[in-house]
Amino acid sequence: MRKRKLIPKVLAAFLMLALIISAATAFGEEQKSDRLIKTLTLSNADIQSVLTYLGDYGGTNIVASPSIKGNITLKLKNVTWREALNIITETYNLTVVEATDHITVVPTKEYQDKMAKKDQFLYDRRLRKDVGTKVIKIKYASAEDLETPLKTMLSERGSIDTDKRTNSLIIRDIPEYINRAESLIVQLDTETKQVKISAQLLEVETHFFREIGFDWSVVSRNAIDHPDIELNGGTTSSYTSEADASQSTVKNIIDNSGGFSFSKIVNNFNVDAVVQAIVSSNKGRILGHPEIITVDNLEAKIQMGQKIPIKQFDEAGNVVTKFYDVGIQLKVTPHITAENRILMKLEPERSDYSFDANGIIINTQNAHTNVVVDDGQTVVIGGLTSQEDRNIETGLPLLKDIPLIGGLFRYTKKETKSRDLVIFVTPKIITENMASNSIMEDKGK
Repeated sequence: MRKRKLIPKVLAAFLMLALIISAATAFGEEQKSDRLIKTLTLSNADIQSVLTYLGDYGGTNIVASPSIKGNITLKLKNVTWREALNIITETYNLTVVEATDHITVVPTKEYQDKMAKKDQFLYDRRLRKDVGTKVIKIKYASAEDLETPLKTMLSERGSIDTDKRTNSLIIRDIPEYINRAESLIVQLDTETKQVKISAQLLEVETHFFREIGFDWSVVSRNAIDHPDIELNGGTTSSYTSEADASQSTVKNIIDNSGGFSFSKIVNNFNVDAVVQAIVSSNKGRILGHPEIITVDNLEAKIQMGQKIPIKQFDEAGNVVTKFYDVGIQLKVTPHITAENRILMKLEPERSDYSFDANGIIINTQNAHTNVVVDDGQTVVIGGLTSQEDRNIETGLPLLKDIPLIGGLFRYTKKETKSRDLVIFVTPKIITENMASNSIMEDKGK
């Protein structure tokens, strides 16, 4: 009975002793490997012998290639065995190859040749593999847009084509490279957010806002910095037609009268109230309230106006008719930021035309700027000014309307009226709920 009770105690003591010895050995090896070599002086020493010595000192198996030959001379102080090994291999153009239980030292040229042969072997093995074909249907993106980035994932034997009809990619390559391409497609073929651009275009008499005591500065207490606004002033391009005797000429003349202003609407500003005041006072009119949906980072264009036909000669001497857009144009390129705010690139333009002795003159006002707004926040663009010349007949009441002699009591005066184009632009990120509601509305109609 006593012997049976002693057996567990003996085993426990034996295991404890083994752990102590193992820990002491590991600690000793660690101390030995980190211990500094105070002085290492080598004079015409055989390099194979030096590598063997460093391996013994560090308690590591160092296997030197048989092709390593020669003697070395150097003197080192206060270095570990590993630092000494690195210094020697770098100095004598050798490469250290790490393994689990040993270190191999070979000449660098020999190592590079070995790696090149290995790469060539892998390359030849790829060439011997069968090439497969896979058709991948793209859900959200354009297959053509994905073709360029996917080519970087294919091997030298791979190829890629697109099928526009089904918006699919046809990939031919070694199976593992097709898998790599598929992984990239999963990351790139994601649903792109959409933005609804709502615009209100109003034409208002220039002095109306002053008459009602309205100040644009209250629209946004935080002024918008827009150093990138470009007014296309000073550039004139002309198009001459010899199709008729009038030598019709179309000129783009930039009108810089009236500065452009870009402001953000604050929450306590009522746009509808201002619009109602304009309409009810007969000081302006609503030109339109267009809405358009575009994809993130793609340009949306709103245009209201007409096309002016101009006859010209082409290079072959044939008479051709070209059409030029005249009216109001707004280009908006939205970009949704990480914080779900919207960076808008705005390019408003207003143009009209008139006739003179030389042909047709097209007057154009345009600018562009970038502004960041919150989802649903409105930007107002002002300063697009046009002038209208009118002949107004006036005179003495009643007398000016008498036949024959009424001309003695009336006269015609020329009046110039300035009008400002004011554009309210509101971007809104389309969510799944908004899209669902839109579909339900369409079905109800």
